Amino acid sequence: MTQLTLAGLAIALAGCTPDNAIDRSVYTDVFTQEPVADVDILWVVDNSHSMESEQQLVADGFEAFIATIEDTNINFHIGVVTTDMDPRFEERGVLIGEPRYITPEDDYIAEFQDRVTVGTDGSDQEKGLAAALDALSEPKASGINEGFLRPDAVLSIIFVSDEDDCSDGDLLAGEDGRACYEREEDLEPVKQYVDAFKALKDDTNGRVLTSGIIGPDAGSSDCPDTWPGHRYRSVSQATGGIVGSICDADYSGIMDQMGLAVSGVLSVFQLSNIPVYETLEVGVDDRLIPEDPDRGWTYDEEYYTIRFDGDYVPERGTVVTITYEIAGSII
Repeated sequence: MTQLTLAGLAIALAGCTPDNAIDRSVYTDVFTQEPVADVDILWVVDNSHSMESEQQLVADGFEAFIATIEDTNINFHIGVVTTDMDPRFEERGVLIGEPRYITPEDDYIAEFQDRVTVGTDGSDQEKGLAAALDALSEPKASGINEGFLRPDAVLSIIFVSDEDDCSDGDLLAGEDGRACYEREEDLEPVKQYVDAFKALKDDTNGRVLTSGIIGPDAGSSDCPDTWPGHRYRSVSQATGGIVGSICDADYSGIMDQMGLAVSGVLSVFQLSNIPVYETLEVGVDDRLIPEDPDRGWTYDEEYYTIRFDGDYVPERGTVVTITYEIAGSII
């Protein structure tokens, strides 16, 4: 079963459409851009030796991130975990601090800024995807991290790293960080993690949104030792998240965008069925939106999602409708 985006509902239109003697059902997915009530936000922070200044930039940008969440009175849980999943590290997958997560009743700005500066003595095999899933899954979900993940809350996972993800199922244990790039074929598939994160929710109890402050695709003279975060980018694109560059000198702008997305203004919407691509029609309220990579929408055939870009990201309060002929079911 696939998961609809916030407040999404799917409406099957009556009748079928003939196409060269083949009848196809016509379907419309409907999504409303509206604030969420509850959100659990997991920050997954690289704690390898090169990350000291980047951790501080996240701490400095937190007020921009939390501003929209405060304005909409969202009941939030915020947790922090590191990317260190070395089998010898007893605290891997454990939320940092006591209590394990931060709520609106806490001094949350100061608490987050303290927890997110996680130090730089972690493994050089940065396994952010595995760390997130470990923190949110059993036995930790009902054990040491109990209470953080709520069944009816939106789940937002935000990765911060200057390296790409190296989640490998411990196949590279004992090797240094170079193995993450020299033996990429041994890494666990990104889609495996996308599916696992989405499986934490279903169509009736919230959704998953993954984002990242990661290495850009192109090299940067400002941070030449940064590695492109392709795997983090892929998982973020699959769930409609926001991606920013870890090379930026100030994270306030990207963290403001992430806070807006967490509060309910989304840019990516997952379809209920596999569409006949040529039949896709996308509207926002009473406007038909063009297919355009810069000022409209694009379709991701791997994850069956519609992404809005630029000024065409639907505003809060608008209704998104996506109509198409059904080519098949999403399993």
